[in-house]
Amino acid sequence: MSNYSPQGLTLPREPAGMRALRQQSVSSSSASSWLRTLEFWIDRSRQRRQLGELAELNDYLLKDIGVSREEAMREAEKPFWR
Repeated sequence: MSNYSPQGLTLPREPAGMRALRQQSVSSSSASSWLRTLEFWIDRSRQRRQLGELAELNDYLLKDIGVSREEAMREAEKPFWR
């Protein structure tokens, strides 16, 4: 359907519910982006905690992955968002 302006020009009418659908799409997109970031931070935090535990326990395993004890401890001490 069309809507008429005072000048007599035809303006397209947005289908019912389309605006809500568009807003929902933007919301879900930003929510999924936020969730991906949160998952990334959780994974990074877990990896750093494990690296810190490894650095405290076993030089052989650190040597096997090519990381010195100092490098492992420095990485493990970083906050998850860095």
